[in-house]
Amino acid sequence: MVIHPKVAAQLLRIRLMEGIDKLNQELSRDNLGLLLDEIKNSDEARAAPENILSDLEEEVAEITDPYGADRESILSSLNCHQLQRPTTKGTHRNIGASQIIEQQRLDEHINLVKVKGFTRSKAIMHSETCDEFPVLVRVAVAPWRHGWNLPRDGVDVVAVLDISGNMQEERLELVKQAMMIVIDKLGPKDQLSIVSFQTRKHRFMELTYMSDDHGHGRDAAMFKITQLKPSSGRYTGNIASEALQEGVQILRDRGLVESSSRVGCMILLSGGKYPEITQIKISPEFPVHTFGLGADHNPKVMKYIADMTSGTYSSVDQDISNIKDALALFITGLTSIAATSITITLSVHCDIAISSIESGNYVHHVKSDKMSGTIIIDHIYAGEQKEFIVNLIVGNARKELMTIGGQYKSFKSNNSISEMEISVLRPWFKSSPDDLTIHPDVAAELTRIQLQNGIMDMLEKQKMTTQCLQQQWNMIKHSDEGRGALDETLSGLSMDVAEMKRDISGLPYTLSWLSCHKWQCATTKGTPNNSNAFRTIGQYPYEDTNLVKVETFTGSKAIPSDDPCNKFPVMLRVIAARQQQAKEMSCAGVDVVAVLDASAGMQGGKLERMKEAMMIVIGKLRAEDRLSIVSFNTYQTRLTRLTYMTDHGRDVAKLKIRNLVAGGQGDLAAALWEGAEILWWREAESSRRVGCIVLLSDCKNYEIFNTEIRPEFPVHTFGSGTDHNPSMMKYIADITSGTYSFVNQDIGMIKDAFTLFISGLTSVAAMSIKITLWTNEGITMSSIDSGGYVNQVKDNQFGTIDIDNIYAGERKDFIVYLRVAEGKKELMTIGGQYLSHETVKHLSYKDVRVQRPHQEGLPDDLAIQPDVAAELVRIRLEKGISTMLEKGLSTVGLQQLWEEIMETDEGRGAPAETLSGLSMDMAEMKRH
Repeated sequence: MVIHPKVAAQLLRIRLMEGIDKLNQELSRDNLGLLLDEIKNSDEARAAPENILSDLEEEVAEITDPYGADRESILSSLNCHQLQRPTTKGTHRNIGASQIIEQQRLDEHINLVKVKGFTRSKAIMHSETCDEFPVLVRVAVAPWRHGWNLPRDGVDVVAVLDISGNMQEERLELVKQAMMIVIDKLGPKDQLSIVSFQTRKHRFMELTYMSDDHGHGRDAAMFKITQLKPSSGRYTGNIASEALQEGVQILRDRGLVESSSRVGCMILLSGGKYPEITQIKISPEFPVHTFGLGADHNPKVMKYIADMTSGTYSSVDQDISNIKDALALFITGLTSIAATSITITLSVHCDIAISSIESGNYVHHVKSDKMSGTIIIDHIYAGEQKEFIVNLIVGNARKELMTIGGQYKSFKSNNSISEMEISVLRPWFKSSPDDLTIHPDVAAELTRIQLQNGIMDMLEKQKMTTQCLQQQWNMIKHSDEGRGALDETLSGLSMDVAEMKRDISGLPYTLSWLSCHKWQCATTKGTPNNSNAFRTIGQYPYEDTNLVKVETFTGSKAIPSDDPCNKFPVMLRVIAARQQQAKEMSCAGVDVVAVLDASAGMQGGKLERMKEAMMIVIGKLRAEDRLSIVSFNTYQTRLTRLTYMTDHGRDVAKLKIRNLVAGGQGDLAAALWEGAEILWWREAESSRRVGCIVLLSDCKNYEIFNTEIRPEFPVHTFGSGTDHNPSMMKYIADITSGTYSFVNQDIGMIKDAFTLFISGLTSVAAMSIKITLWTNEGITMSSIDSGGYVNQVKDNQFGTIDIDNIYAGERKDFIVYLRVAEGKKELMTIGGQYLSHETVKHLSYKDVRVQRPHQEGLPDDLAIQPDVAAELVRIRLEKGISTMLEKGLSTVGLQQLWEEIMETDEGRGAPAETLSGLSMDMAEMKRH
């Protein structure tokens, strides 16, 4: 029996793993040598690829190396093969024995695009011939479900924007908001250029990478969009074609290397009111994806431009705000391109010929001898599939029909598509009825193509009427293909026909439907509800699965229409899903450096309580978390490096803590610097793991105020004992964006404090959260109250709030103050992104608006909203106490501040439970 090489390779790994496992306590160079000799002489070794055997020899050589044969290395090697995952075995050189993960990633690219074939029926009677036997060819790419981002080359997009007098101010404002979504969705590898046109074309921005560098990339593009102003001038078809030609030139100028490896395209946002452009030649070099804006746009013009350039056409109905959903649908597809330059090859066997290929708008070729053909797909999204019908001429008796294969590019590599043989049964006398029945998938595709071709024929002959459309559909439904198709297919197409009948005069739905079906690619057909056909998983909105969400509350539900408002508060609430609600949540690993005061001032009870606290920290950290311990007295000492809190790691850490002895002076600054240095040296790991320093001290070293403290990593300070210096501990926390906790001498409270802190730290749901805000026309942003979180306001129109991390179930509230002009309802749009599972995820977009009644509004609509009032009260109290601390805190001053807050509109509007909680806090402050 011949063993398949891949099976042999796996059997060798198993034999080595089991052999090492059996030797266990008797591991030695001689025993391992005998084991390897035995494996090398096996049938599996003779059948396995040479590289596998050499890998295993290197593995055993490392284990038997007298300088490296420690037990940890051997167990790591064993673990590597047991789990089929790479492990580090002493040094980074030794990861290579089982490169399973890398192989999986490579396999994803090698087998990324797959083909499958379905014949019209399983059987053709032996004596029959067929002049047109349909075979369905399905080209599919699996959705990208892994924790790492989809490896892809960037895309280059030129946005051609209509800012002429045809675009009303409100419409242009919505286009600007939609473009913000495009900018936000593009990644750092992607480039964007902006061309506007009115009475002339204008290259508004060159191709620019959408980097996150402050003031550049994404920021620069957003700023450019905010500067767009509507023009009173009118354009012609010539101006529009010049703008499109400008876009072509921008993409041409990329150079040969960039243009060969990156997808380049244009998006055109316009009303399309220039019918003369249909008489002008448009360059077909790059696809133009057109978006017709408003119920009054010209669908024929927009469809013409798309067809001439191999682009798609989407229509946005009278609710122009749907442009945001339309562009989000498009750009999420474009940024998930998994493969490019796909060529599907078709090769038929003897006595078979290819009569025709139905490939919609995709280019296909059939050779003159009709023995082979190709279908060309420029690119395909992750999770997408395309279906084509190949009609064959089949002679009698032939079972083997055709071979399907091909090639494609993915992430700069050329790959082949695994071939598939297509055949049928050829019974002599009789066959099962099921074998002669049309396959439901083939029936569904033929039904879809018949409807598509029928509509095109009616449009060309100008016979597109409600009656003709219904007659056509009735005929298709009752054909063999219609009767064989699945109910869900017929139901979906029936709904499409119903929409077309309502749209019969204007045609935007019908033409965007045709564009969608000819390209088998999702387009917007009036509203987002009509955009589900051909969507990939990645193109569906993620509101229900996001781990982080943003809620908004305006200061009041309404502002009288004639009243401008110079400081209108809008509250943003950022919420992380509770751990039990987020099934896929896998909280980030954390790296903690514990900086422990072992100076003379900590002798006695303080040191013992600190040891108790550290035992809680060690016990609460998970196996995937790491701890380093730095103690300080006259000198700082790194007691442990960053160590995973496995059982062994915990034992080592506990031993180091028990052996701590207090004495000498405390060099706190040097210890904090050492802690920051430990975290800094993590380098690439720092983007995937939460890093922080925990300081336990009585902090009586006043020199810290005059010492440089590194702010890269938060220092969470815990003041030990009633005689510690709270000002110093708060100062250190503030400088580093950490928190300050006061821990008294009660050991029970100490345990509670550290349990609370570590429980939160080990439940981090998301990292690097960036909330983005941009205001609409007539609205400016004056300031943001974000407490200790960094915020920026740029040009009074664009703002950001940065949150380093957020715990599962946690929420953060922020206040944004806006200046609102008379009559303006649409205030701003909120978006953003965060990091979870090592993947960048985007927040769902939210529009913030208020009512603007012309008459006097209802009292409830004009009253301050309770949640906003509660946050404003909290902020007032926080700022008031901060001011008093600078000038001197007193019981009388605290009481006066609280009474003043209670008399404000916010104080009267806040919920009773908020006031009760803050009142208790005030009482505690007065006691201290």
